[in-house]
Amino acid sequence: MQNSYYRVKKMSGINEDFVEKLKYNVNIVDIIADYVPLKKAGNNYKGLCPFHQEKTPSFNVNPDKQFYYCFGCGAGGDVISFLMDLENTTFRETLKLLADHTGMVIPANDNPYYRKQREEKERIFQLNKLSAKFYHYLLINSEVGKEAANYLEKRSFSKEYFQKFKLGYAPNKWQSLAHFLNKRGFSDDELIKAGLVSKGKNDQCYDRFRNRVIFPIFNIRGEVIAFGGRILNDEESAPKYLNSPDTLVYKKGENLYGLNWARDEIRKTSNAVVMEGYTDVLTAHKCGITNAIASLGTAFTNEQARLLKRYASNIYISYDADAAGARATLRGLDILDKEGLNVRVIQLPDNQDPDEFIKRRGKSGFEKLEKEAVNLTEFKINQLAKEYDCNKIDEKINFTNKLLKILSNIKDEVKRDIHLQNAAENYNIESETLKKGIIRYFNSKDSKKKDKNNRYRYTKKDNETNHIENINNIERNFLKLYIDNPGKRTSLRKYLNPVFFTGAYKDLVKIINDNPSLDLDKLLIKIDKVNIKKMLLALSVLDDDIDDKYDEVIEGLLRKTKGSIYKKLQLNQNLDLEEINQILIEFIRLTV
Repeated sequence: MQNSYYRVKKMSGINEDFVEKLKYNVNIVDIIADYVPLKKAGNNYKGLCPFHQEKTPSFNVNPDKQFYYCFGCGAGGDVISFLMDLENTTFRETLKLLADHTGMVIPANDNPYYRKQREEKERIFQLNKLSAKFYHYLLINSEVGKEAANYLEKRSFSKEYFQKFKLGYAPNKWQSLAHFLNKRGFSDDELIKAGLVSKGKNDQCYDRFRNRVIFPIFNIRGEVIAFGGRILNDEESAPKYLNSPDTLVYKKGENLYGLNWARDEIRKTSNAVVMEGYTDVLTAHKCGITNAIASLGTAFTNEQARLLKRYASNIYISYDADAAGARATLRGLDILDKEGLNVRVIQLPDNQDPDEFIKRRGKSGFEKLEKEAVNLTEFKINQLAKEYDCNKIDEKINFTNKLLKILSNIKDEVKRDIHLQNAAENYNIESETLKKGIIRYFNSKDSKKKDKNNRYRYTKKDNETNHIENINNIERNFLKLYIDNPGKRTSLRKYLNPVFFTGAYKDLVKIINDNPSLDLDKLLIKIDKVNIKKMLLALSVLDDDIDDKYDEVIEGLLRKTKGSIYKKLQLNQNLDLEEINQILIEFIRLTV
């Protein structure tokens, strides 16, 4: 759950009534179903959580209360927090998405900080839109753009694709774009913030992109957020590619090139092909491979992996078939694998990139390579084998030791054994030797330390997020009955005393007593403690059928309290006479 969302909501300055009306006019199940396959389960809908890796669905959506909660990782909230987390949008941007969906109009925001930030973002979007039009016009309508147009046509892109992908050309002049934008009322400071110009030693602003083919970069909503530029002459000393810097609307490590065009096909097939360059993606789309995207640099990030996970479960990586491409692929594989995605590597012929291969062999040739793609472990072992001459004893020993590390990191025993047998056969190594080596690895001090740390981290997370499994079910059932049945709250309220509850439940009962209307939206904003907030969300979506067990729930709460008193008195543990006296007084009042 994005706890910062509730802080932003407090400070947003947007009329709370509007936010509630907006949420009332959307169905959280319909919105979330666009990202997560959901199935009806009792009063809830369930699916695999988009926020963490899991094989058994623990992600619950309650259509009545309009909340979601994952009992596996603790993520939870309403439709706004869900979109903020998944689309990486601000509070106001999320409201706009929902308002557009419902046809509502967002009222003006009077908060100075957010108003200023929103205005700066809107100016950058305007600048990017104008700049894209400027570059595009020069490419297709001007004499200065003919060289760039010829370059693109030689790479098999016709004017039809200039238009489809909004390609452009940055002229070989120092201040061409800057003057164009200045005349339209934008200041130099705004151009700098948008990453369109750079300031020189003489404080003059100069165009960032000069004499380059321009590839606009779009967000998932089709808005221009940045640019990539490629030089026309590879022999120039300038960098082959130049990209926009990070701005208020663009973070390189949080976006994927081409996702705006590929999203529907990726979602439809649950397959995405990740390439390295702009032209790789455009050639793929031109030839019918419409689930292709690029990672905006070889260093794949966790944020990009999570972004991909919203739409796909199977990722095919197709980077250049050179050494640098292989290293980038390995980094990307590890990050994507840790995010729980099924990753395979498309192995291109030597010295070819996807752009070249697809032009030569077309969609069918690429799809054949896709079917032959290898998984993470196969690719790692194949790459490792290229580094050693196993005909030489010393090199084979080094190869085998590194192979053991790869095999030892496979958690699934069946997968590990299959890869072990395969490696033993392919590289002429006794399988027993590899098995003994893996046992030594697991028994090593480093491995024990690593495993201990992993267990600690899991236990810590488990204690924080899976609290619903570890807390008192009797107390939980009572509060669930109280939350779900407004008509019974008057008769139940006499039992809603903190002295009958323990741990975090005691804190939650105090909060509920201070807020008798039990408006969940308002309570979530007021509660500062994350564990209490998660507990309230968990109770709101919990699908236990206890509405007809009124007497049983009350009896259980009283029996638990009585047993707790006897145990404390008998064992003389944690004896707080004032607390015991208070519990006894309440207990007698309710039972006599």
